[in-house]
Amino acid sequence: MIDIATVPAPAITGRLFTVFAIAFVIIIITARLVGMERKEKWFKRRTNYTLLNRRGIFGEYLNFGYPRTWQGLLVALGMYGLIFAIAIGYICFYPYS
Repeated sequence: MIDIATVPAPAITGRLFTVFAIAFVIIIITARLVGMERKEKWFKRRTNYTLLNRRGIFGEYLNFGYPRTWQGLLVALGMYGLIFAIAIGYICFYPYS
């Protein structure tokens, strides 16, 4: 494990932005693989929208909601676990140059 206290702040910030981009890609790929029909069966989305929490077309495509079946729970835990593993591995264990 790398001692993060000795790593310059811009290097850590760059890796955090990279992890956010990778997480976004993972969510897009998962949404594409699961499909709209299974997303509607496995996840429950918000039903009442106000002016402050409306989403556009792209935001609705990426919105999973919360799981309501065991398949949805497995998909959500898989996404969270993969993102967490990549983040910890890339920030804490992958060597900084």
